[in-house]
Amino acid sequence: MKTASSKNNNFTIRTANLTLPLVKMIVQDIVVLSKEVSETRERLDYLGGGRGGGTQDDDYARELDSIEQATELKSDKLGKFVNELTQLQLGAAQVNQGYVDFPAMREGESVSLCWHLGDKEVLYWHPADEDCQTRRPVDLPLIRQSGDRSYSNS
Repeated sequence: MKTASSKNNNFTIRTANLTLPLVKMIVQDIVVLSKEVSETRERLDYLGGGRGGGTQDDDYARELDSIEQATELKSDKLGKFVNELTQLQLGAAQVNQGYVDFPAMREGESVSLCWHLGDKEVLYWHPADEDCQTRRPVDLPLIRQSGDRSYSNS
């Protein structure tokens, strides 16, 4: 599914917002799964750290190994979700925190339209070489590029 708005794979506010139903589902899964994997790894580190010389016949060691294997499967699934965003041409550097970047142009400069899980629509942008912490509200040049005359920043 090619949703980007031109041969150079840049999004407008409108085309970014059109992808949000799919993006939202993927990002929700990533955020939940990422937190789960991180918390499980922390618990495994804690539980495994105090165990010296346990044997393979040790029920405790087998249980820890089983949890580690399940966590690896979840990590693989997480990677597949991130890959889905990459295939949509989206930036996923901060996706574990719920942020997604849509590559765009603003007055001839590369920027990222920035969406965060919980945002109703794409309402922010930042320079392409900065992260989502510097995002700012969309402005008139970006709105004009979208071609959507009904766009309102509300």
